[in-house]
Amino acid sequence: MKRILILCLSLCSISSASSKIALAIKVNGKVFVIEEANSVKQPLKPGTPLKDKDKILTGKNGFVAIMYLDDKSVVKMLGNSDLTVSGKRSGTQINKSLDIKYGKIAASISPQKGNEFRIATPTSVASVKGTELTIDSQPGIGDSFTLLEGLIEVTNTITGESIEVENGETAVSTPEGSLEVHETTTDDLAGFEDADVEIPTQELRFEVEDEDGNIKEIIIRFQ
Repeated sequence: MKRILILCLSLCSISSASSKIALAIKVNGKVFVIEEANSVKQPLKPGTPLKDKDKILTGKNGFVAIMYLDDKSVVKMLGNSDLTVSGKRSGTQINKSLDIKYGKIAASISPQKGNEFRIATPTSVASVKGTELTIDSQPGIGDSFTLLEGLIEVTNTITGESIEVENGETAVSTPEGSLEVHETTTDDLAGFEDADVEIPTQELRFEVEDEDGNIKEIIIRFQ
């Protein structure tokens, strides 16, 4: 078995040799994963690699931070959230998307080198090329997208109306079809305090299979 040591998140060699697209780098409380292939609900543990279409569920006090393997984009899920993580490989890059059924999500998305990071909810779709933002999606109420850095475009899927959101702005999209932007307030950021949880230095180990069927042990040390 070949051993690989990767420091400081130099992960491109992993992504080109594995079907895995992301990694759970921090888990608190009750967090579960459901793989598309078997539909079995299992506890999600730190260091667990994630594949395309894996669904993640957090309990009331649950928290999980996941990291895409190609560019270190990080997605944090707070309690009572339901998210499906997706990614399709294109060379050494992963074309990423998130499907949020409900909940509170904070994301730090690296520049996507010409691609877009797609975030979808039952009401809206956001196109992201590189930014920091929070999303609060609640069934029957709608979504709020708060931009902390960068630029995003939000589309209400009911009407097809789109609007750009800039730093310090929050877009609100509703199931009735309304879409508007206002200056971000403290109320827009309420409930996201736990998203600032510091991720400590850790060492994670897991196995992946390359295109030739060889098993490799990946060791990742990161801050």
